[in-house]
Amino acid sequence: MKSARIAALALAVALAACSKPAPAPPAAAAPAPAASPAAAPAAARSALPEGACAKTEDGFASFLEAFIAEPDKRAAYTSPNFEVREIKAPDQPIAHQTGPTEPFRIALVDYQWSYFEPGKPDGELARIKLDRKLEGDRMRLDFAKAEFSPDDEVVKTLGPPEAYVFQHQQGCWQLTLQLR
Repeated sequence: MKSARIAALALAVALAACSKPAPAPPAAAAPAPAASPAAAPAAARSALPEGACAKTEDGFASFLEAFIAEPDKRAAYTSPNFEVREIKAPDQPIAHQTGPTEPFRIALVDYQWSYFEPGKPDGELARIKLDRKLEGDRMRLDFAKAEFSPDDEVVKTLGPPEAYVFQHQQGCWQLTLQLR
């Protein structure tokens, strides 16, 4: 548990530059793209920090920092085959869409993982318990709102769990699945 906290703290320090994801523009204001940015070849996508596309824990940490902080990265690195599925029955799709219909829920605020909710000030965002699991070409981020002790141990989780799944495709990570 201590090594997980140290790893999380190291990642949090690396992600210090990002405060929270920018709110998504209203659906009516967003123009319909001619072609999905995620379908573009890796060379045509928005530039990422060096090593961010490596299929490693460190590479993913660098990728996630850019993905969280910059809306253009979220658009460019979301798969055109993005799906939303039930977390308790992941083999049953809820929806197939070209991208998330809601904002990316993971944010980093004051070195702490938080649950992003549009319109809420940073100081009011709930903290989350975040677990990463790398399995071959997939990285799964499981998270849930949580209550923490003064020494940053999870006391209890609050509300339903959620997850994002990233697949290493076309030479880099792409958001392919949301579980809720």
